[in-house]
Amino acid sequence: MKKFLSIICCACFFYAGYSAVFADEPVYKEYTVTVAEGETLWEIAGRHTEAREDVREVIFRIEQANKLNSKHIYPGQVLKVPLRVHDNGLMVAER
Repeated sequence: MKKFLSIICCACFFYAGYSAVFADEPVYKEYTVTVAEGETLWEIAGRHTEAREDVREVIFRIEQANKLNSKHIYPGQVLKVPLRVHDNGLMVAER
């Protein structure tokens, strides 16, 4: 019985490791927003942050997509916001 449980535990361990190593990279689609007066990058990223996702990761993706050298944004500026496309093809909705 112990041998059987050991085999089951090893199989679960290898399956979990395999899933973590070979997980699909997330796919992003760019959405554009126009910066409003008084709006911050943190606020824009916060509206496009998924549940259990760190807003700083979204800010980083916005900075990368727009080749921003600083976190300063200006009213009227058009920003690309990369939104994760889920398996069902839907993008994350704004909050």
